[in-house]
Amino acid sequence: MSNKQKVHQWLQETSFRELTLSIDFLVTGYIFYLYLSQLFNATPEQLASIEWLSSLLLEIIIYSIVLMVVSYILLALISDDELSQPMDVREKQISLVGYKYSAIILQVGVVFAIFQYNIAVQDFDFMQQRTVPYLPLHILIVAFLTAELAHYGVQLYKGRTGDIYG
Repeated sequence: MSNKQKVHQWLQETSFRELTLSIDFLVTGYIFYLYLSQLFNATPEQLASIEWLSSLLLEIIIYSIVLMVVSYILLALISDDELSQPMDVREKQISLVGYKYSAIILQVGVVFAIFQYNIAVQDFDFMQQRTVPYLPLHILIVAFLTAELAHYGVQLYKGRTGDIYG
């Protein structure tokens, strides 16, 4: 079986909501990869520069908007008016479970960011070397992107296995 046939068979077996979640998961994962790769490849001077950080955040926001718009346009073209149909009870429950895990990750990220901010304000260092400038902001961004990945991933997993309450 060729790759084209495998992709066609997978598309036939996959529901439209699952396809939408998969695309959202992949786009968010790619944006997360872009952010982390830029962050890890940055020099200490770039990390300390608010201009560099602003341009990085603007780049990530632009990529997010463009990739999401393109993916929804493509999904709208291939759907048979499935985007306008409301979710059924099972899909709503799966979405709520995804939001639950997403909210937990966001809450933990906000607490870590506040904790890190308080440490930075009080000039208390756990290590001898200086920490990353604007670390609370980076913690919040990573928490947000991780929460989005968890939201989509949990929905994909729960939708595929049918284990909504477990």
